[in-house]
Amino acid sequence: MIRAVRGLGVLLVALAVVAGPPALVALWFVDHPQQLPSLADLTTDGPPGTRFVLAVGAIPALLVWLLVSTAVLRRGIRRARMHLRMPTPSQLTAGSMAGAVVLGGPAIVAVTAPATPAAAATTVGDTTVARGVELPDGAGWVPIAVGQAVASTAAALWLRRRRDYRPGASGSEELRPLPATVNALAALSGESTAAAALVDRLPAGGIALTGPGARDALRGLLISLLLSGRKVSITWADLGELLDDPYRAGPVPAGLRVVDDPDTTDSDEVTLTLHPLTSTGTWVSAGRGAAATRWEVDLDGTVTGTRRLCVLNARAATDLLDLLAAAHPQQPPTAGAPQQAVAALRLLGGCALSVGGRPVPVRRTAGLQVLAYLGLHPDGATGHELIAAIWPGLRPASITNRLYITISELRKDLRHGTEVELIRHERSRYRLTAAVEVDLHVVRDAAGRVDRAVTAAERRQAQRALIDAYAGELAAGCDWPWLVPARETLRRRILTGYVDLAEAAAPAEALQLLRAAITVDPCNDDIRARAAQLADEPDTALRRKPRPHQRPA
Repeated sequence: MIRAVRGLGVLLVALAVVAGPPALVALWFVDHPQQLPSLADLTTDGPPGTRFVLAVGAIPALLVWLLVSTAVLRRGIRRARMHLRMPTPSQLTAGSMAGAVVLGGPAIVAVTAPATPAAAATTVGDTTVARGVELPDGAGWVPIAVGQAVASTAAALWLRRRRDYRPGASGSEELRPLPATVNALAALSGESTAAAALVDRLPAGGIALTGPGARDALRGLLISLLLSGRKVSITWADLGELLDDPYRAGPVPAGLRVVDDPDTTDSDEVTLTLHPLTSTGTWVSAGRGAAATRWEVDLDGTVTGTRRLCVLNARAATDLLDLLAAAHPQQPPTAGAPQQAVAALRLLGGCALSVGGRPVPVRRTAGLQVLAYLGLHPDGATGHELIAAIWPGLRPASITNRLYITISELRKDLRHGTEVELIRHERSRYRLTAAVEVDLHVVRDAAGRVDRAVTAAERRQAQRALIDAYAGELAAGCDWPWLVPARETLRRRILTGYVDLAEAAAPAEALQLLRAAITVDPCNDDIRARAAQLADEPDTALRRKPRPHQRPA
């Protein structure tokens, strides 16, 4: 309503400026009919008459009116183009529901091919008016097409969560609000606009972004490329510096390949870097270098004239990258041919590797941590993730050689036990091969069956298998900081299994289950209180309301 009133006021002012003077002149001539001065009146030597004075004064007044009217009209047209509104979240949700492709692939795939800038050019030559949205708190500027793609991705993420939700599961992690930057774009309402390109086709060779907005533009290009479905590669060091988080080691979205060191770029991949490269292919750097093309970027993303690039600060880029990682996670690698397990990694009740029942000594503590970390992460881990976990407080980019030495020494230790490859490095990730059997995976499989159980009987059976597979605290005796969250998560799953079984069992069996749960976590007051109450009043202790996640029998 406020916008409508404001727009009406602007329209009235524009009409008054453009149409007011001609209307007043017309009314004056109606009331005071005058004849235009003749040529004789203009050339006479006598004093100027009234008609002469009016004619001479009307000429500059007419010119001023034309200039003001033209400026007002041009400003109004430009503001109308720059303030096109985005579709509402409900419209985006309805559109995403119409096609299942939104759930699996990038939100919008649109790449156009405008004229390629000349080599070493500093201008791009685009004269179209840039249309976009200013993010709050000066977080950046987002083109309208990129903003629509972000809003569509957010709507698709919530729709997928609705589709995948299993009644009875907590799902508390998925109910956390989306980042502030995402909400700022998704909350915009208005009429939808015509489809536009997310990213112009980049010229062949390198592009050097210079100027005060170079890094913000590189962040915006990262998000825009991923939203458009392009493949992007970047090093962990550069990604951490761009996002102002040198220890970042979280999941990345599909289409983004994060490596420890710059390597060969695929033909269809765009490499983003903070340092100019000498390799062939398409790459974009922030800073001067020997690039085929150079773009001077201002703080607001303006390259030249009215053309603007998407610019984001570190917080906004982090918010949007987290959204993409949640909406389009990377798929785990396909399993290869079945392989006979020759080694066993014990993570429950200790941390040790054995081959054929014989322990394999690992000389370096860091090497043992690498084994435990890879056993805890079946999909593997990058060198950056391993460094951030094992050597916290040190910038991963500065101690890469320490990891290489640790892995090399660990492989020497493993070869003393078997010649079979136990650790493999492929696609920039370290992972244990199928030749290593990990006891923790049995517990995780049982936990998965608990989550997939439909009836109460199936759930109890799966909970029984879960607590039977639990052989002790995760990596007992090891006090590595990165291990604490995973250890506590597993402990809580086991405690929940014991309590679920106890609430459905007879008093005597329930008391045994609760006492077994106390051995899992002697510090838990709730388990102790349940056991004490059951020992004192076995009949009333079990008459409690079922918890929300429980299913009827």
